[in-house]
Amino acid sequence: MSYDKQERMSALEESDEVFYAKMQKGLDDVRNGRITPLDDVYAELSKAISELKNGAPVADAEKYIKGLMNS
Repeated sequence: MSYDKQERMSALEESDEVFYAKMQKGLDDVRNGRITPLDDVYAELSKAISELKNGAPVADAEKYIKGLMNS
């Protein structure tokens, strides 16, 4: 699999409108308390890493990370 720089960068391109809409949503989430505290994020990631080190499938760690991203 070869990724050139242009391919990688194209995934990051979005219109100014989309960028500002995402930024506004994030700001609104913070203002309305719809955020995951950093300590909780750290605890969940630490738990996932610990489980990986103890032989848990990668899918279990991904579940924790996806859950954090959707909270």
